[in-house]
Amino acid sequence: MHRDLVSSGTRRARFAWILLDWAASGFSTVLITLVVAYVEKIVFAKGVADIPGGVIWAWTLAAAMLASAVLAPIAAAWADRRHAHQRAVIAATAVGAGGLVALAAASPAMQPAVIAAVIVACVGFDLAQVFTGSLLTRIAGADDADRLSAWGFAAGYAGGAIALVAGTALVQGHELLGLSVAGGLRAAFAMIALWWLAFSLPAAFVRFGNSSGEAHAASSGRELVEFAKSLARPRAADGGVPLGPVLLGATLVLGAVQTAIAQFSSLALERFDLDSAALVRLILLVQFVALPGALAIGWLSTRIGRRAAAAICLVGWAAVLVLGWFVATPAQLHALAVLLALVLGGIQSVVRAAVAALAPAGHAGATFGLMQVGAKLAGFVASVVFGGVQLLAHDPRAGLLTLLVQLAAGAWFLVAPLRRHRSVG
Repeated sequence: MHRDLVSSGTRRARFAWILLDWAASGFSTVLITLVVAYVEKIVFAKGVADIPGGVIWAWTLAAAMLASAVLAPIAAAWADRRHAHQRAVIAATAVGAGGLVALAAASPAMQPAVIAAVIVACVGFDLAQVFTGSLLTRIAGADDADRLSAWGFAAGYAGGAIALVAGTALVQGHELLGLSVAGGLRAAFAMIALWWLAFSLPAAFVRFGNSSGEAHAASSGRELVEFAKSLARPRAADGGVPLGPVLLGATLVLGAVQTAIAQFSSLALERFDLDSAALVRLILLVQFVALPGALAIGWLSTRIGRRAAAAICLVGWAAVLVLGWFVATPAQLHALAVLLALVLGGIQSVVRAAVAALAPAGHAGATFGLMQVGAKLAGFVASVVFGGVQLLAHDPRAGLLTLLVQLAAGAWFLVAPLRRHRSVG
């Protein structure tokens, strides 16, 4: 994007892009509240073969992450070659929303179908995030990527909170609708699917800048090979920062963060035996605090640089994982939720902006696709290990230590290269 005055068309594209975050967050908030409660407390309330519902949930997420890791590079390379990121984000959203509809349609007794529906919805969400990130390079330059990325995450927290309130109201009013609790939850899943798709549709009708004029390989496989060769080469335009180490650090950090977010709800359900209403209130607290937190980190990133902003967020995340072991009361759990919220969107926003600024021209899809692959593989390993450690230790907190190790490794690779690259406001 040229650094000139933002045209009305670009403003519309930016608004539609922010709506993508607003829409998708409806799914992400419901996933870690109503869906996890439905899976653990209703579908797998009695477990399977002595495996508790919490472990089944962790391994379901692991399977979704693995599927995303397989599909993301293929889809991303195709989108780069065809300049089809805009179509791809709508298609991925339709797949994710379709997974939610399938979850709503399957009865609790259909356990394999429930797991499959959750996996499909999560994969659609993951692919939509790849193409949402790649479209950022079309509407923002390196100087304002941090700010726009932060606004996207902030809108996501607001939209996610509103969607969650609406879904929860539907569940709580299940008797008025002649539904059981499970029926109310399934109706909420269908409503969120409609929310997600409806607010994503404006992105289909705006222009996200011009496609790159660079030549592309004849096949997706060759496209990925050519892109991989460029990862270690520093580019003078980016302050000599090679993309490879930043992507490696980003994948490890995001894998740990995404696993921690997903397991936070499970930990609250199992350790404190929260009901669905209490869990929803806890997540709403996170959403409302995370909104200004994301904007604050975006502002800091433009003032003191991405490296310092990322370091602040990573220290905060380390504190969350360490303190999570010592949480013993609901009051302490809510205090931990506030700390988590302050750094939740910040690290994701900084990483997205940094990767968008470093993405080679014409390869934004491959860049974000590779980041998604790494994050999902890292998340897959983290979720499997998390569930295994929890199963062996009989304590939902035990897996937090594995996430702390992964977060530290990611911080090492992510922060050091960024010292040579400073965003400008």
